[in-house]
Amino acid sequence: MSQNLYYGAGGYGAAGYGNEPVETLPIGYYQGILTHQYAAPGSPKWNALLYAMLKKFDDVSQALVRMDTAFDLDSAAGAQLDMLGATVGAARTVGFQPSNGVSPVLDDTTFRIYIKAKIAQNSWDGTRGSLYAIWQQLFPGGQIIIIDNQDMTCVITLKGTFTSILRDLITNGYVVPQPEGVLYTFVFPTLPAFGFGSSPGFVSGFGVGHWV
Repeated sequence: MSQNLYYGAGGYGAAGYGNEPVETLPIGYYQGILTHQYAAPGSPKWNALLYAMLKKFDDVSQALVRMDTAFDLDSAAGAQLDMLGATVGAARTVGFQPSNGVSPVLDDTTFRIYIKAKIAQNSWDGTRGSLYAIWQQLFPGGQIIIIDNQDMTCVITLKGTFTSILRDLITNGYVVPQPEGVLYTFVFPTLPAFGFGSSPGFVSGFGVGHWV
């Protein structure tokens, strides 16, 4: 039911019943607008019948309201995540054996990241610039450096905290959008990496930076 269906001016009717969405009005509200001849505690059988009828609609309405949360990607879990994954073409069970004895069946947290990555892959415009934006959405606070070798290969250096299964997903091509025919080499450096530039925490000079 649309969240825009309201009682009162601009909505259903003009009787001044307030501005609450129809589906969130409690059963007691409807019982409370009965005329005095039928209002509780009078006419107990009629009130019981009215409650029984309203309860059916209330259960359905509450289920519809909860669906927004149940199928929101940031809060979905279990079977709901599986359905969202199927919609975008992401399966919970990956097609390789992860390292460190980790199960190929992804947990909800990891699967959620994979689904978001799959959505990004499906909508990627093919430009390098948009990869940086995608990375920030997937790993807020992380960093990605892309070096195009101009020979259909790229070196991608990644900054952030990654579980072993996330590293496996990345290196197996499940996360970073990749043009057809381009070979990616992923580097997870010990930070800060050796170099000169203005990237605190990621690049440092002699005596501090690590060779990548």
